[in-house]
Amino acid sequence: MSDTDVMEFTRRIFFSGAMAAPLLGQLGGGAATAAEGTEAGTAFALIDGLSELRLTTLALERLREEGIEVQAVAPASEILGADGSTVEGVTMPPEYGRVVIDLSGQPTDGRGRVRGGVRLRSEQTSMEITEVRGDLSDGRIFAFLKVNEDWVGEVPLYATDPAAVRLDLRPGAPTKPTTLRGSDVPITPTEEGLAAFEDAFGTSLFTATDVVLRGSGEAGAWPVPSWPDN
Repeated sequence: MSDTDVMEFTRRIFFSGAMAAPLLGQLGGGAATAAEGTEAGTAFALIDGLSELRLTTLALERLREEGIEVQAVAPASEILGADGSTVEGVTMPPEYGRVVIDLSGQPTDGRGRVRGGVRLRSEQTSMEITEVRGDLSDGRIFAFLKVNEDWVGEVPLYATDPAAVRLDLRPGAPTKPTTLRGSDVPITPTEEGLAAFEDAFGTSLFTATDVVLRGSGEAGAWPVPSWPDN
């Protein structure tokens, strides 16, 4: 199955596994059927929701020192700080997504893409980060970059640890979807992401070990009977 058929909802997008095992047992006939006969876990297809990426205090401070502002790229929406004007993150709706979850609440597979993105703007430079997608197989987060008027292409900008991801599942009422929820997933820049930022803005603000973003999200999802390998 192609990327346009699957997901991870900006990758991580959910997690808190303490409740996952008992909740999986309560998901009802659809989830039981989906899990039956599989060792990988239960596959879910996302149908709606919202992902959230928030800049850490470290990232906000260093961007502010360099005079770099953060803006949302539609249909993403800005998350404002306590001062009512500083953009501290964005929320983005999913374009597509799927995730496979084992009985411990650990996602074992997942891919997805969110719509919209972020613009980083200084007096001389504008960098747009859009069409963000993630894959739990390697923990990398890709996005398309546009610097000023030039398209750079798709770059693996960020990374997270798939083993740290946990999912909180809340079964819906009969005929209603299951809710998948999670928060506070640490995200670090890749070497490719650091190089792209330095090329665009002429300065290096972060290292590959700096947590620059934290991801959260919530989505409605249906269990599916099986999920093709490709």
